[in-house]
Amino acid sequence: MRKRINKRNVTRWGRFSTSKAVLFSMILTAMSGQVVNATDSNAGSEQTIVPTITVTATRTMEDISKTPSSVSVVTAQDIEARRVDTVADALQMLPGVYKSQKANGGLQIRGFDSTNTLVLLNGVPMNNTFNNSVDWEAIPVHSIDRIELVRGPSSSLYGGRGVAGVISIQTKQLQPKQDVKDIHWHGQIGYGSHGTRNNELGFDARVSDRVSVGMSGEQRKTDGYPGFFITGRAANIRPTTVTVTPDNPVPQTKDGAYLLGSRGDKSYDNKSLSTYITMKLRDRESLTYSYLYTKNRYAYENPMSTITVGGQPVFSGNVKVSNQKYVALRTSRYLGYDGLKEYHSHNLQYKNDKNKIQATFNMLDRKKDGFSSPANPNTPNYSGPGDDSFYPGKTINLDVQKVWDRRGKHSVVAGFNWKKESFNQKRRELTNWRNHSSFDSTTYPGGLYEINKGATSNLALFVQDTYRPNHDWAIYSGLRIDRFKKFDGQHVTYDQANSRYDTVNHGTGTYTELSPKLAIEHYVTDSLNVYASYGHSFNPPPLSQVYRYSDIVKANPNLDPERSDSFEIGLKKEWNTKTTLNVSGFYVKTKDKVKYLTYYDNSGNVDYKMYNNVDEESRRGVELEVRHQLSSKWSVFGNYTWQTGRIKHKELPNTNASEYAEVNYDIPKHTFHAGVEYTSGKWNALWDAQYVSRRQSVDDVTGQYGSEDSYFISNVAVNYKLSKEATLQFGVQNVFNRVFFSDEATAGRTYSASMKFKF
Repeated sequence: MRKRINKRNVTRWGRFSTSKAVLFSMILTAMSGQVVNATDSNAGSEQTIVPTITVTATRTMEDISKTPSSVSVVTAQDIEARRVDTVADALQMLPGVYKSQKANGGLQIRGFDSTNTLVLLNGVPMNNTFNNSVDWEAIPVHSIDRIELVRGPSSSLYGGRGVAGVISIQTKQLQPKQDVKDIHWHGQIGYGSHGTRNNELGFDARVSDRVSVGMSGEQRKTDGYPGFFITGRAANIRPTTVTVTPDNPVPQTKDGAYLLGSRGDKSYDNKSLSTYITMKLRDRESLTYSYLYTKNRYAYENPMSTITVGGQPVFSGNVKVSNQKYVALRTSRYLGYDGLKEYHSHNLQYKNDKNKIQATFNMLDRKKDGFSSPANPNTPNYSGPGDDSFYPGKTINLDVQKVWDRRGKHSVVAGFNWKKESFNQKRRELTNWRNHSSFDSTTYPGGLYEINKGATSNLALFVQDTYRPNHDWAIYSGLRIDRFKKFDGQHVTYDQANSRYDTVNHGTGTYTELSPKLAIEHYVTDSLNVYASYGHSFNPPPLSQVYRYSDIVKANPNLDPERSDSFEIGLKKEWNTKTTLNVSGFYVKTKDKVKYLTYYDNSGNVDYKMYNNVDEESRRGVELEVRHQLSSKWSVFGNYTWQTGRIKHKELPNTNASEYAEVNYDIPKHTFHAGVEYTSGKWNALWDAQYVSRRQSVDDVTGQYGSEDSYFISNVAVNYKLSKEATLQFGVQNVFNRVFFSDEATAGRTYSASMKFKF
């Protein structure tokens, strides 16, 4: 992305650096084979790594070691052992994955963020319709049974957004069992640093030999910590400038900016309720309905100023920093946003394992999604008028597939998918910016002064054939055809003079996307296979880029998806069923990258702004993973990823788009994860660590606010089984209290303790 220059804003509180020698030694450690995961803790003294099955990679049940893809699985046991609080936390130690360490940090997979990754929860697409991103906090983590991450192009089976890969999350669901009626309770009580509470309570019950039900409620709440800081630059004092003199010098960064304070603690409160009912229709035939409700509130609390005058903190005015210079303070910058999200997910799934048919119909209704901000605040405790921007959306999805397994030398999976997505952004004035329901009707009816809306529908057919000419080779060929239509685009504003709403209707747009995939796999021996693959993938433009409109921003119904072609080679090797090695190399070429452009008229003045398909990007990388079972008690793992990206900007006449190429500094070039796990009797302990290289130009300043520092952090989790029903857990994140910045400030050392129970 852009080169990070002169954006490093604050004084240097601390700096963490890792030498190349240390990094090189860690890589050698991973490659030496001293690395991997624990297996069943109830096994005998000579534990081995048992085959792990994936469904996501091919839409059929396959051994991970026998699939032409880079696949990782995270189980409920992994989540419990690692003291995981979110799905992003659960995935961050996997190959090719980078998680930002700032508060509520997002994920990258092979350099792509969540907008290019399809996320499914029991088959429900979780990417939102406004900007394609994923709210990781909205997914209840303690109800998860397993997570499958398939890296690489997945559009041939799953359609749009499967550029970096697919994350498929399955929750725990008890299956009906003949002549068995029982109920199982489970829960957790947890507390941690920054006033973090992590609680869960639920049950699973077999009501009869044909019906099972379950319900679980979770809450994760935290007071948060100061991460988003306020900076400013000095201006010349003029004769008319009124200034105040601070008690102490204002902290200053290396590039000359001044640290003015922070928005305060970034708190959030996430509540979720999930439930399901499974009915056994006939032998190997079932129908499951599941429902998820989640509500998330985040806000910045207790803003802080670094400037005091007469012993009192100052949040507004002009502060003198020298005899000739001053810096301007604005209270609004200290207050930030107050956000609210509310999701309702309905999912109905039919499974016929005998005939290998599966049908899923679901709806994700984001009834609330957005934030408010204050209008002209004058105190840090301001609760007056503000502006509310909410962009709820809805996704309705139908997916049907049929598998023909082992028909001669072929296995075929085929099906169709229908999906409709919509968004409806409303902007209102509020009497109290912290109260999202306090609509101010003084000027506009119900406070509503602007609406942006739009929708898209998609019909797709897909087929994949696995051809095994003999025991040594497998050829996978697949194709999906997606037909998209964009429609119902509208922009509505209130005309105060005529006391009415005026509507601008946008045009429609269509496109057809063909997503082929071809992979060849060779089983060199029973414990070694190699593969090569090609796949086409695409990322549909988010509806906010297609249909948002204002006086200067134009909608673009003709906006095309970003299209990617990916090539991958890989190797999977086992030694004595206790050690596994996975190596993969990938190259991705993306065309039609969307860019926000400014268009100029013949006089050189700004005419309008619009999203358009302009740029290209190439990414490449190598992932190496080793897992090793040392003994019945000890296991180790390690993985290393090298990756890089380069953007080619194109010139477009009469716009601000010029021709040049640059490195994508948002992608960490080196990522290393490693860990050791010990299991014996009632004890389970895990130490893991990760190194991530800097994500900015080499000539930028590190070790200060706004920078993207390299870092090495380690974590410890200890579990002690008090009894068959109860387990005591303790965790320390960032054990050595490393101080570093991930654009924003990070948390430092944190502690957590909890007790899990089940009976």
